[in-house]
Amino acid sequence: MKIALLGSKDYDSLEYHLSDALSFLGYKLFHIDVKDVINIPYKYNYWAQKFFRRYDEYIFNKIADRIIDEQPDLLICTYRFINPFSIIKIKKQIKNIKIIHINPDQLTTFENQQIFATPYDAYFTKDPFIVDFMKNKMGLNAFYLPEACNVRIHKPFEYDRADLENKINTDVVAFGTMYPYRANMIGKLIEKDINVKLYGTPDNRFPKKEITDHFQNEFITGSRKAEILSGSKIVFNNFHYAEIKSVNAKFFEIAGIGGFQICDYKETLQEYSALDVKDFTYKTIGEAIELIKHYLPLANLRHEMAKKQQKHFHKYHSYEERINYILECI
Repeated sequence: MKIALLGSKDYDSLEYHLSDALSFLGYKLFHIDVKDVINIPYKYNYWAQKFFRRYDEYIFNKIADRIIDEQPDLLICTYRFINPFSIIKIKKQIKNIKIIHINPDQLTTFENQQIFATPYDAYFTKDPFIVDFMKNKMGLNAFYLPEACNVRIHKPFEYDRADLENKINTDVVAFGTMYPYRANMIGKLIEKDINVKLYGTPDNRFPKKEITDHFQNEFITGSRKAEILSGSKIVFNNFHYAEIKSVNAKFFEIAGIGGFQICDYKETLQEYSALDVKDFTYKTIGEAIELIKHYLPLANLRHEMAKKQQKHFHKYHSYEERINYILECI
């Protein structure tokens, strides 16, 4: 089977991991990104597509032509802003092709609802709430697809765990973009004198000194991410407020790496986890602070729990498992 993948080629993106897993499984793959047909910075291209209809149609018409030239059996789309007419064109030009969409984000990221205006053969999304709406309200062929970990990248850092914790010297770590909701929650930890280190992108629009002072001025990926998350005593993972019943990609990445995480409670967590979710989730920021203070001195317990979770996620929540499920559905 020849598979085409339409989406980002950035390292550690969903599409990067899908591409890696598809290649690992032995499929012939054609991966195309917007940057392959227009050589301008992504942010300018994004806004031009968003506000100029003819430009948007021009870009995705070029992408459609490239995909038609490849004659794939299956096209996997991940961008939320794909022009519906480009998908219609591909369907007309390639007989018997299956075209699906995988949406890895929460419900605030539907752009202009291009996904719902496009005749995909199947829709995959991570939130049961959205799946229910798509299937039972819009009558779409929608399926539940949680996020995953890449077992070749999201894996434990090869180092003695106790020695690594001494080296990294971090009680609580958080990483990613410092949105205001995340800053407010992390600020509550700092107020309680918890040793927090932050990696990723600070909030340059609404910065708070008490937050920015904890940034390490480093964006972590790959083995460096594994080193930091494995070597920190606790990984604080607070989900976006629009995650109704779903969880973020970090949840799977942290577990795959073998970090010990404390995160928001969601009812779907138990179906993913090898641990009882009440042992590592909170419903209030006060509960999160209590959990952090409870586990900080319990190194052996943290290591044991993280190892159990890591093995479970590599077995049941890899991108290969997700791809096999997708192919079964279609």
